[in-house]
Amino acid sequence: MSTYEVEHNTTDPSTATPSTHRRRPDLSTFFATLSEISPDEARTREHAVPVPRDVSAAFYSLAEAFDLMRREGDHSVPTSGEGDNDLLTQMIQSLLSSAETPPREVEGVSEEFCDVLDRVPKASLKPSQSCPICGNAFLEDQYPLVVRLPCHSTHLFDLECVRPWLRLRGTCPLDRTDFAKQEREKAEARKKKPVEDDEEEWDGMYG
Repeated sequence: MSTYEVEHNTTDPSTATPSTHRRRPDLSTFFATLSEISPDEARTREHAVPVPRDVSAAFYSLAEAFDLMRREGDHSVPTSGEGDNDLLTQMIQSLLSSAETPPREVEGVSEEFCDVLDRVPKASLKPSQSCPICGNAFLEDQYPLVVRLPCHSTHLFDLECVRPWLRLRGTCPLDRTDFAKQEREKAEARKKKPVEDDEEEWDGMYG
């Protein structure tokens, strides 16, 4: 006689193997907080200057979300170490440290930066490849949204995992390449270029 589990294609909870799949937490609170303190966002309080408490709250919010992700699954990520040395733990510790002594303003990348990141086609992903942050294999997702960071061709991440970090910290989680600084330098260069062109025109008129 077949069991209930066989007939209904289910698994007996008492014999099931615990899943090590890290569930991605809800980040709506984090992004709502971020929108109020990011210079490039349309703030509810347009002329309000972010106070340290608000900036600190964003770091705490993301640290809590990542900690929930860590507790949901296995604590060791093969690509980045074991136990307390894994990448996710290091990221949480970094966020908590910044929450204690927050910067004056968030210095992460813009949303546009995240939007134009190189998308990795599912067909080019291998079963052995996984997100360095959550540890989940990319191909476990039916519709994986994997991005490649511009610092290195092998730095692949689930966009859902790396986007909040990039928006808040602006760096590659693996090698700490500062994309936000690069963005600011490019923006400054664009601002200076028209001024230099104008000066050349005036020099030509009176030269």
